[in-house]
Amino acid sequence: MTIKLGTIIKLKRNEKGFSQKELVNNICAQSMLSAIENNKYVPNAQLSIRLCKRLEINLNEISLADNYAVSSNEQFNKQVEYLCNQHQYFELKNYLESNNSNLKSAEQLQAYYYYLAVACLQTGELKTAEQDLKLSLAESGSKTFQSLTYMALGYLAVLKKQKGLALKNMDLAFKEINQVNYDENQNILYYLAALIYFKLGEFTKSVTILDEGIAFITKHDSHYMLANFYYLMSILADKMGQKDKKAEASNRQSLFNELFGEKIYKDI
Repeated sequence: MTIKLGTIIKLKRNEKGFSQKELVNNICAQSMLSAIENNKYVPNAQLSIRLCKRLEINLNEISLADNYAVSSNEQFNKQVEYLCNQHQYFELKNYLESNNSNLKSAEQLQAYYYYLAVACLQTGELKTAEQDLKLSLAESGSKTFQSLTYMALGYLAVLKKQKGLALKNMDLAFKEINQVNYDENQNILYYLAALIYFKLGEFTKSVTILDEGIAFITKHDSHYMLANFYYLMSILADKMGQKDKKAEASNRQSLFNELFGEKIYKDI
């Protein structure tokens, strides 16, 4: 089970002997800290950084976005989550293929085929990845998962030099994003869209999507994927000869990576 940020802040505060009033001095209202510690409010990136630095917290062992359940077996789900978060795609593919007997619901099948497709995509099995993504779409489940699947199909189309199909799938991925409840995994949509434009060589559009994604993440008081956003931003700035922006993006990427321990996907 993923440990909530608010729980960690409360435990660390008590461990250090801080009162709520002492911790929030010149940072935020005590009532806001109370809401955070009771996991009723998710602090945005800047507030998280200030609180965690004061408490000397390093969150490098905490998963910041919930993965979807693939099976009714909790241990199976934890292993899938671990392999996915660590980008161990060969291991993830082998694990999924050898442990698929507990799939019961449409939601579980949707998740299974999606994660298997991602693993195949990252290990170069593009044809199998496309088949698995289509199998995932065939299952009626999470709208967010459906959007992620369309975006993955868009990325796959880029790899196959099919620009029109890539943009079509991107549009389908974003079609219902404002009509469903927020899910931190929606942050990934903006990252993948920016990556698609990056692969197409349309750097200005890629930067625009990253800016929109950062605004989207901040609006929802999240920080999931920000380290990867700024890593891609630094590469784009380098490609566009913008040294100052590259340095700024690199510094922010390092900051979020150090604080939250988010794995950086560098093979882009």
